Amino acid sequence: MTDSLDNAFAALAAHIRSISGHGPRYSEIEAAEASFLALKRTLLREIALEMRAEKKTWKQVGDTLGGVTYQRAFQIGHGE
Repeated sequence: MTDSLDNAFAALAAHIRSISGHGPRYSEIEAAEASFLALKRTLLREIALEMRAEKKTWKQVGDTLGGVTYQRAFQIGHGE
């Protein structure tokens, strides 16, 4: 990880650790996970659409996105 990403996660961890009570702390962890997954979907979709704008095939997009099938790449590109 880059230093800035390490710092961002360290700040998130410090924030979560500062929350009183196990239940509220757990809820904040769940909320952080949901936010990260939404961001991941958005960023992967952006990559897919940028590659398509460069005239790459869905297979090429899938290869770049970790070797997923062209069908899955298509889904990612369409926000699924």
